[in-house]
Amino acid sequence: MGNADSRMNFRKAVIDLTSKKKPTETMDESFWEQFWSPDNVNNASDVFSLIPAAEIRALREESPNNLATLCYKAVERLMQAGEHSVHSAKEQQKVVNCIRLLTRILPYIFEDPDWRGYFWSALPADNPSQRQDTLPLAKALLGALTDLLFCPDFTVSANKKGPETPEDLASIDSCEYIWEAGVGFAQKPSHSPQHDFYRTEILKLLLAC
Repeated sequence: MGNADSRMNFRKAVIDLTSKKKPTETMDESFWEQFWSPDNVNNASDVFSLIPAAEIRALREESPNNLATLCYKAVERLMQAGEHSVHSAKEQQKVVNCIRLLTRILPYIFEDPDWRGYFWSALPADNPSQRQDTLPLAKALLGALTDLLFCPDFTVSANKKGPETPEDLASIDSCEYIWEAGVGFAQKPSHSPQHDFYRTEILKLLLAC
């Protein structure tokens, strides 16, 4: 698929979201996948240019449920990555696209004081009785980003002595999964420009938060 077609598909997804007056179903995975699919977008400039500020504000005012669901689905994808790690290039690109998407839209959400409470509300639950036990969206996002900052093969080099496919990043307990040598581990970890690139994308989102 050519770059022009990819950008067109991403732009079409944005228009579909902003033009719908009725809320889009949370479980419509094929629709939400369009916003972080590597087939549609693969650089930050496209995300920022194809989602104009005016349309984010319009979405916030006219279709708040769709904006809320977009944020939730992006955070959900990051949580999944934080729980199961990301090894393939395609999955890594999806994670980066989610990060860039949130970096783009969060500042416009925080413009409205009424929306700040949304990020400290509980995540949606399949069973309404379980909703009170779920994490607030903000806490879930920050937890996922923290895990991803020290994710083997994504932002740090994999530990050859550790598990090849750690199932839960939060459970990894090794001072070798670090950015630079320091207290607890004096050996300098191997350096990768790609790891630096992914770290920078995550830090940009943390600053936007």
